[in-house]
Amino acid sequence: MTPDPAVADRPPSRTGPEPAFLPLQARPEVVRQARRFAAEAVSGHPYDPYDIALLASELATNAVRAATALHPWPDDIWPVGVEVTVTDRYVHLAVSDPDPEPLSARQTGGLLAENGRGLVIIDQHALAWWPTYTEHGKTVHVIVPASGVILTAAELAEIREAR
Repeated sequence: MTPDPAVADRPPSRTGPEPAFLPLQARPEVVRQARRFAAEAVSGHPYDPYDIALLASELATNAVRAATALHPWPDDIWPVGVEVTVTDRYVHLAVSDPDPEPLSARQTGGLLAENGRGLVIIDQHALAWWPTYTEHGKTVHVIVPASGVILTAAELAEIREAR
């Protein structure tokens, strides 16, 4: 079972911590896998697994929705990807999907809204986030600093450039 090229076509690894990568099918039930994968990736590190799992869940939900909106995916194609890189200063969470369309605007429908809260939740739990786009899809990147760590603007810029 080969991942979709939108997810599999990654640049060569950078120096530093090796990211953990999980390819996923475009089905709502895989969000649970993304949540567990992200929480396990930070296990034993100074990060709250619940917060990291929450961010992964929100991003994976959006990615699955974007992928399934394009068309049905056969069982042997895994168009969504979750990548987690853990350092002593930050966690970088990146979730990819095959839809190259820009993210929709944040919606402020309140706590009981059915849709549109994901990016608001990310704003509340992450230091920074940004999308990157290719002709084959997009990736939403999230940075969560370790407790007590203050990342400088230069560090954030370096992290963004490396992605």
